[in-house]
Amino acid sequence: MTARCAALAVAAVLAAPAAASAADITVNQECYAENVGTVDVAGSGYTPGSATTLTLGTATATVTADASGDISAALTPPMTTLKHPGAQQLMLTATDAAGIAATAPVNIVKPGADGVPSTSRPHRRIMWNIAGFPSSSKAVYGHWRIHGKTRRNRRMGVPKGPCGVLHVRARQIEAKHLRFGVWLVQFDLNRAFERFAVPRATVKIKVSRTFS
Repeated sequence: MTARCAALAVAAVLAAPAAASAADITVNQECYAENVGTVDVAGSGYTPGSATTLTLGTATATVTADASGDISAALTPPMTTLKHPGAQQLMLTATDAAGIAATAPVNIVKPGADGVPSTSRPHRRIMWNIAGFPSSSKAVYGHWRIHGKTRRNRRMGVPKGPCGVLHVRARQIEAKHLRFGVWLVQFDLNRAFERFAVPRATVKIKVSRTFS
């Protein structure tokens, strides 16, 4: 009885898996504007003194883990592959010379505003793409101006996600009376137009008379 119990105990010890070392990486923000500022990276669990390569889209860096296996680095947020304002999630990877690796998702925004299609009848409803506004309970407003005057203010909606993205259908020119010339459309967080509102995104639209 005693011998059998001892044999089972030894077998259990031999069958126990070896403890695995797990690396980890984090970034300091929920969203970054493409090619603006830096993505600050902190990591732990790497081989002490080992060269660790970080990759985020087209951005790369190599750092050396300290005696505790910690790393820190700063990467320039890469350009997105988006054609229109919006957000794209890329995967950050950090791998050391021993093959220890960790990953983390990073949100990159292409900020600004545009309308699709860019050319249409002025009162046709188009898709407005607006991105880079803070994600909060505040709504984005559009202000349609020409000849130095605001002709219409319109609530566009509340931006969503960590990068503050809004896709909404509205007329290209939101004004009752159409005027020919260059319109300025400004998107911001104010109910009324403020020239130096922060944040803001602007679009210029030329309305001209056509003949057939």
